[in-house]
Amino acid sequence: MTDAAVAGRLLDEYHERVVAPSAMRVLSGSEHQSRVTYRVTQPDGSVQVIRAFRADEPVPLHGRDVAGANVAEWLTGRARTLAVLADAAYAAPRPVRTRTGELVGVAGPWLTWATTYVPGPVVTPTLGQLRQVGAALGHLHSVAALRGGDRIGDGPPALASRHPAVAVPASLSRLDRVEARLPASWRSLHAECRTVLTTIAEATGSVAERIVHGDAWPRNAIQSSAAGVTFVDWEAGGLGLAVVDLGNSLLECHLDAGLPDDQPSRWLIEPSADWIGAIASGYARVRSLSGPELDLLPAAVKFTAAVAGSVHFAVALTDGVTGPTMDARLARLENRLGAADEVAAIARDFLTA
Repeated sequence: MTDAAVAGRLLDEYHERVVAPSAMRVLSGSEHQSRVTYRVTQPDGSVQVIRAFRADEPVPLHGRDVAGANVAEWLTGRARTLAVLADAAYAAPRPVRTRTGELVGVAGPWLTWATTYVPGPVVTPTLGQLRQVGAALGHLHSVAALRGGDRIGDGPPALASRHPAVAVPASLSRLDRVEARLPASWRSLHAECRTVLTTIAEATGSVAERIVHGDAWPRNAIQSSAAGVTFVDWEAGGLGLAVVDLGNSLLECHLDAGLPDDQPSRWLIEPSADWIGAIASGYARVRSLSGPELDLLPAAVKFTAAVAGSVHFAVALTDGVTGPTMDARLARLENRLGAADEVAAIARDFLTA
């Protein structure tokens, strides 16, 4: 059941209660937790998504490496990113402003971020859909990122949660803290994570910074028309490295959106030339990688896994979390790092064709 008080406050922020609380449906979370997401159907039949976050809670995990960010700053950065994309006419959820024109609303203890709803099925994926995912990513990385949205005061997009300027120092710090406690069987993974992070940091100035999605895989892509897909779930998005965004997509394209969370072995991947080629060829039709980006591609494919690996090591060795869930996380890390060089080599052939 939707909590009437919370629903009423959110509707006050956006709709002056023209929309009844009964038109709101909880998509995820709970009013009794730190966040909740609603789907709101308006009288004209259009649909919006309102995400509400407790202002006194920490930033969600995938945003915590953003330097100095509290919930308000983090949400504003995500909303500004979508405002820039709207100004550029890129296919993404559109920001919905409060009644006073703000990108982020305040409803009592809640901070809100509203967008339009993108209808359509989640990508399955097929090879045709993966080519569309690659093309959508190429179009995204072609957007001029260094300007504000269509209203004065919106400002430019904030840094993505995995921008090297914030993710690398935080990740290296986590690796440093656990190094003395590493069991022998984890040392090679730990060392590879460090190598990947430093490689990306050293190359950052030589490769393109663009707006990135940060998590462009099938579960976050909607078949919005026969001709293309639209990315949703922009919580990790903002300014970042285009080649890293592409690299992560090349790995995660192997995963079907419907994979069960309680079967971790099904989240391991084996490189598929067909699937990798579909993403890469779709991307290459829209945007060409520079020479430095191509040189960085092997590390870029591994980068997101390396950042996640630093978190896994810290959780296991600093927080003392063990058991099947942690075993599954480390198995996934080993799998991603082990497959990445082959993924990059296959993709390079399509990206340079």
